[in-house]
Amino acid sequence: MSDTALLALLQLCDTAFPSGAFAFSGGLEALVGEGRVQGAAQVGDFLTDEVLPRWAGFDRVFLRRTHATRDLEEIARIDADCELHSTVESLASASRRTGRAALSTHTRLGTPGCAALLAQVRAGQTPGHAAVVQGLAGNGLGLALAPLEAGTLHALALATLSAAVRLGALGAMQAQQILAAARPAMAALLAAPPPAAPFTFSPRADIAAMRHGQTPLRLFAV
Repeated sequence: MSDTALLALLQLCDTAFPSGAFAFSGGLEALVGEGRVQGAAQVGDFLTDEVLPRWAGFDRVFLRRTHATRDLEEIARIDADCELHSTVESLASASRRTGRAALSTHTRLGTPGCAALLAQVRAGQTPGHAAVVQGLAGNGLGLALAPLEAGTLHALALATLSAAVRLGALGAMQAQQILAAARPAMAALLAAPPPAAPFTFSPRADIAAMRHGQTPLRLFAV
């Protein structure tokens, strides 16, 4: 990987990148609020048992498919398939919102391919899911698939742990310890072949995301 590509990857996968992902906890807020996830050990379990496998079996599939093409019609078909398989509406809405925000940012940055997809999203022709946008942007920036996947997975783990810190479930140092401990599991997921079809089994996160709207006071959108 060239230095230019590495720097582009770091920008794309930075949690400060304007995609709106900071507004979503993936169901963690409900679990913390109900006392079902407390302390570093349980946050670590939530990350490794729910969040990371969901990315490997679901988001990764659509990221890879989109990264492999620049055909806008094919990307729209991939996006529609992602929408079809997104069975938890609150999580699907979060994916659409972060995808659209990231598309808008990439369009302003001039990332190839993003302006055309953003126009379709704004016209209501395609949903613009986050994983699809990540694959498209990675392709447009000339990033190889393997580092793009690693960077995206790392950013997801960081976002989850950042949410846990903001919820008061653990401290910043504990979050870094969890991230370091999760590194072998993350590497194993990246080394394993993705499923032929998108698949996810994250029942605690899914149910918590569905219950999130019933919480009277909320820091996160889901």
